[in-house]
Amino acid sequence: SQSACLNLLGVKGANKEEAGANARLLATVVAGSVLAGELSLMSAISAGQLVSSHMKYNRSSKDVTKVAS
Repeated sequence: SQSACLNLLGVKGANKEEAGANARLLATVVAGSVLAGELSLMSAISAGQLVSSHMKYNRSSKDVTKVAS
């Protein structure tokens, strides 16, 4: 599955024209994904939704937001 994902991104194997080009492109994709996650986290914190969503969607069998109210 890792090979298939790298193939979808077009970064599988060595680049024949320029050494390290595929590694740089993969690093750019990973950095963009991390940046998007961080922006999403900061928006949830600033909107005050982070704690409430963690409490609502936790892995326990009951919704603890009703208990806290």
